[in-house]
Amino acid sequence: MIEYPAQAATPPTYELAEGVIWDDRAGLVRWVDLWEGRVLAGTLTDDTLTVTETIVLGQTAAAVGLAHDGGLVVAAARGLAVISPDGAVSFGPDLIGERSGVRLNDGRVDPQGRFLTGTLTFEGKGARDVGNEVLLRVAPDGGTEVLREGVRLSNGIGFSPDGGTIYHADTFAKTVSTHSYGPGAFDRTEPWVPLITEFDGHPDGLTVDSAGTLWIAEWGAYRVRRYTPAGELLETVSVDAAQVSCPGFVRPGLTTLAITTAQEGLTEFDDQAGAIFLADVDAVGQSAYRWAGSTSEPYWAGI
Repeated sequence: MIEYPAQAATPPTYELAEGVIWDDRAGLVRWVDLWEGRVLAGTLTDDTLTVTETIVLGQTAAAVGLAHDGGLVVAAARGLAVISPDGAVSFGPDLIGERSGVRLNDGRVDPQGRFLTGTLTFEGKGARDVGNEVLLRVAPDGGTEVLREGVRLSNGIGFSPDGGTIYHADTFAKTVSTHSYGPGAFDRTEPWVPLITEFDGHPDGLTVDSAGTLWIAEWGAYRVRRYTPAGELLETVSVDAAQVSCPGFVRPGLTTLAITTAQEGLTEFDDQAGAIFLADVDAVGQSAYRWAGSTSEPYWAGI
């Protein structure tokens, strides 16, 4: 099996970096610092990632997506937030309802410009396994639907290159499952099918490359692993940090794998926990889809 090494591109400073994506229009890497509520952007020079922009939400920021109008959409604490092209921040309505001690977790824009995000129950800064998390889909007009129930910890989301399959990680269940997908109504009578169920660590964020293979961060296992669409293990990227949170392809051409990591919950460590890493791999990513709603006049502006 091929094993690629990853090299730190930032100092080991992040408590929980997540959601790394490439903004092709701006030529920037974007990611979040979850517990600090920071939405960040940076430039790549050789093998160094330098922060050039920081927007502080004042609440958790679990994932960031691009928007067609040049702004950003964010999975904030309990609802979406948008950041307009001029930097104005606006917060949408609560998506979680009566449940307390719950926040949004990983998120992803789908091929139709809708935003998917799941829930996580927490105590302090630790996740709790209560077994009733959900995966939500929010349309640009605010229409919200539940795509999956009974999740133990909703995490990474990805789509096949043709948009016909969605992949979803349940971290506590140690599974990545699949379901058919498309522009029409989501068929909730169709069962989610477990695709990968053997993890030494816990599956966290994931991305799908242009060939349809999955790259899955394995929290607690110092690595990202690559799988075929049939769930066959292909390759490993070794990371000098145990808590690997999210992979995403960056640079023009999407030929470099960026990997976020975390210091969350660690009191002592001798690795580079909390750094963002880069790895040269034999793959090309997919361009990020863009939110179809307005970030200057979001759907909740008239509510």
